Amino acid sequence: MKNILFLTHYFPPEVNAPANRTFEHAIRWVKDDIDVTVITNYPNHPHGKLYTGYQNQWFFTEQIQGIKVVRVKTFLTPNAGKIRRSINFLVYMVMSIWASFYIKSVNVIIATSPQFFCGIAGALISRIKCKPFILEIRDLWPDSITAVNAVRKNILIRILIRIEKWMYFSASKIITLTDSFKAHIVGYGYSECQVKTITNGIDFHRMSIEKPGLDLFDKRDRFILSYIGTFGLAHKLEIVLRTAELLKTQQDIHFLLIGDGADRKHLETVKRNMSIDNVTILKLQPKDKIPYFLEISDAGLIMLKNNTLFKTVIPSKMFEYMAKKKPIIVSVPKGEATGIAQKYNCGLVVQPENPAELKRAILKLYHDPDLRATLGENGYSAVYQFFNRDSLARKMLELILDVC
Repeated sequence: MKNILFLTHYFPPEVNAPANRTFEHAIRWVKDDIDVTVITNYPNHPHGKLYTGYQNQWFFTEQIQGIKVVRVKTFLTPNAGKIRRSINFLVYMVMSIWASFYIKSVNVIIATSPQFFCGIAGALISRIKCKPFILEIRDLWPDSITAVNAVRKNILIRILIRIEKWMYFSASKIITLTDSFKAHIVGYGYSECQVKTITNGIDFHRMSIEKPGLDLFDKRDRFILSYIGTFGLAHKLEIVLRTAELLKTQQDIHFLLIGDGADRKHLETVKRNMSIDNVTILKLQPKDKIPYFLEISDAGLIMLKNNTLFKTVIPSKMFEYMAKKKPIIVSVPKGEATGIAQKYNCGLVVQPENPAELKRAILKLYHDPDLRATLGENGYSAVYQFFNRDSLARKMLELILDVC
């Protein structure tokens, strides 16, 4: 049996994309007789409040579907603000290194970044234990924080970039979520053959609706455009509200925004000031409720700010819409995500931060049910063949065993 030590900032019962990816991979590895230990925080994302049933102890160990989960003392803070979030990252780095001393049987260390302090912890633990280190890159950091103007480029950012390079070269192999991330790392001089792209995908097992009669939202006879995910600075969701304002006379078109994040209060304020009633904003929903909202949606909105960095990103939520045979409208810079929509003909691509163009795409889908059906079927076929979590987890495990 091989023993994997996995470091991640987020893990279920948290429901964001990094938590889902790690968990859905790990439960499959456990079924393949792999021993998986995860070091993570106490669940508190995104509000910085402990989930029911947890206490912020120094260490706590639990079993989740065969995965050994070690939770470490967490600096609790909402998913907003620079200083407190930075402290949160640093505390996790220190605590995860401390916790690793109590985990004896380890063949390989994996850390998922961002935040890259998690990656630094993985690199240091691998040196302490003299075991190989695999680094997973889900986003380019610190580039992503400068892209949303969270931090200006200065001497601190230059220092962080140097640390970023050190972290890359500390890894035996690197797994990236997109080919653009791979090109970025290879551009630093890292060996191309040591970087493998394993995209995000979908777990078809969790796409079924356990309670089909669940009445969480009154769809009525309306055409529902939904956005489900993080309300972050990178997503520029105010554009959805501006588009809704352009369509407010179209009474049967409705926008449904579900999630939470740093931009939520701003969105609620803008919505109140605009006095629009064709937008509903709901709080973050439990994972088992998401398939219901996907099912009642007529199309999904994939939104990102108009910044060149986001050409490299593939928002994981697009795969969920595709798995439910829903067309997507991809309002992101032309790159990885738009390439998927166009290659598999599963959605419409519009210029980001352009309400008028987004409106035209919405009306095109609204007036053409046959187009919606075709795009939905194409998306399902693509995600089943190429973005299925079963095959992606197997591909990653093969790489891990090769490193071991």
